[in-house]
Amino acid sequence: MAVARSRVRLSELNVERARPEHAGGDFDAALIFAEQALINGADALLARDEFGANSHVVRFSDPALPAVYGDERHLIDQIRASRNRAQYDAGGDVDAGLAERATALAARALASVQALIT
Repeated sequence: MAVARSRVRLSELNVERARPEHAGGDFDAALIFAEQALINGADALLARDEFGANSHVVRFSDPALPAVYGDERHLIDQIRASRNRAQYDAGGDVDAGLAERATALAARALASVQALIT
């Protein structure tokens, strides 16, 4: 359970990192931190159940994930694609609205994960 809790703390940290980046206009960074928070939250539940994943498809397909992950699968896929472009291709393409939705989703997912990690 210690690994799961550390992943929850990392998710919390990444949500908190995303917010000032968005407020400061660095939408690429906000999206990158938000996506990492989503990953950390999913990884916390995998660790709780003594599993791990190195694949987005595997990680975000875990049936133990809170409903928010499944309900927002399309947005998560959009976040991942935009993060890939921002991180590996060319920065500056993430718009404010997507970064805001990503950060809000990460916060909602984190709250759901926190409720499951006791």
